[in-house]
Amino acid sequence: MKNPLWADRQGQGLTEYLVLMILVCLVSVAAVRSMGSTIKDKVSGIQRHIEGIKLPENSR
Repeated sequence: MKNPLWADRQGQGLTEYLVLMILVCLVSVAAVRSMGSTIKDKVSGIQRHIEGIKLPENSR
């Protein structure tokens, strides 16, 4: 007696693709989260630097 679940391998490629896509998504989310705080810190530093620059009176 054959087990039809083991005999049919038609969905195997789709399952492997799904697992790969989930892994890519998780890595992407982790990368964006870790880089997001770094980018925010750099932009904040640039903002503080720009706010500290005094413009000449005739450029306003």
